[in-house]
Amino acid sequence: MKQIFKKPMLFGHRGSSADHPENTIPSFADCLEHRIDGIELDVHLCKSGELVVIHDDDLKRVAQYDKKIADLTYEELTHIDVGNGEHVPLLKDVFDLGGMSLYYDIEIKAGDTKNLGLEKLLFGEIQEMNLASRCMISSFNPVSLLRFKRISRNTIPTALIYSDEPSVPKMLRHGGGRYIARPSYLKPSKQEFANAPASYQTCPWTIDDRDEAKKFLESGASGIISNDPKALKDLFIV
Repeated sequence: MKQIFKKPMLFGHRGSSADHPENTIPSFADCLEHRIDGIELDVHLCKSGELVVIHDDDLKRVAQYDKKIADLTYEELTHIDVGNGEHVPLLKDVFDLGGMSLYYDIEIKAGDTKNLGLEKLLFGEIQEMNLASRCMISSFNPVSLLRFKRISRNTIPTALIYSDEPSVPKMLRHGGGRYIARPSYLKPSKQEFANAPASYQTCPWTIDDRDEAKKFLESGASGIISNDPKALKDLFIV
């Protein structure tokens, strides 16, 4: 299996989300300012066809607004407060912010196997910004990962995300989707890390405690995804 991580890497989960509204420009800018290796972020297609950065498929949790992302245009999203006056950013905005100074773990949010064009658009935006060498694509959905691999001709690393939570289909809870997607590495939840196959590099989530993060690194984790990356930064200084 190809080695994606040359050294252990630290990713801010939805940015520096312990200190800022998740998946917003200030959250990502904080990671950039403190020289965190990379950021983990989530992408959806909105109604007007842009790739926007938000975790949930609706705004109920982050904005107390009962609308789905797929039913709102980007212009409409710019008027909705998702915390501290911030709004849902475009993926292009995040790329403009970080440029080549960050690595981007981009999670494709896809609830089923329909081809809505997200993967093709995502690859196009990565190419347009010349950021292929700084990106890795992840998803709980192995079909979406496989689609992205085919579109990109497997030129960008992919990662299967999984956990044993009830919301995850039973057959995919312990990383079974790897047999479909054949990803470059795995992103198990921290509870599933110990059972991850040794043939893959792993980047567990979500780890905020410094001592816990140190134990994961000592156990062979290739990366750590954290809501509070600044608290763990010294563990990654070579």
